[in-house]
Amino acid sequence: MQTKILYIFLIAIPIFITCDDTATEIIPDVPVNIEFSLNEPAYSNLNVVMGVVKVQGYGYRGNGVIVFRQSENEIVAFDATCPNHITENTSVNIDAIGSGTATCPHCGRVYFLVNYGYPKDGYPLKQYRVIWNGNFVRVYN
Repeated sequence: MQTKILYIFLIAIPIFITCDDTATEIIPDVPVNIEFSLNEPAYSNLNVVMGVVKVQGYGYRGNGVIVFRQSENEIVAFDATCPNHITENTSVNIDAIGSGTATCPHCGRVYFLVNYGYPKDGYPLKQYRVIWNGNFVRVYN
């Protein structure tokens, strides 16, 4: 009886473990360490809820990092690289201040920053860690 169970188990494993050639590429990790003060003029938009800034030259391929004021108590950060177009080196653009969205100029996909970088369909923007203490903010991975 135990032998039959072992054979069934060994036959079933390859069925459940398969390669998926259609898996979407994931944005590779790159070192990110951005430190700034909310008192600096370049980051003044982050002093209000729904405020957003794009820090150029950081993130994957230097496409930038989007820093977003989610709420009174939370700031989040995302890589600006569109996860659906890594090979095209496409950086999403921040939409109107206060909209809480960013759009990929290549595919037109809208990413909802208020929903932690998730689009209506597809893969979300890569998220980075944020430490926020008083006026000091650090974005890192």
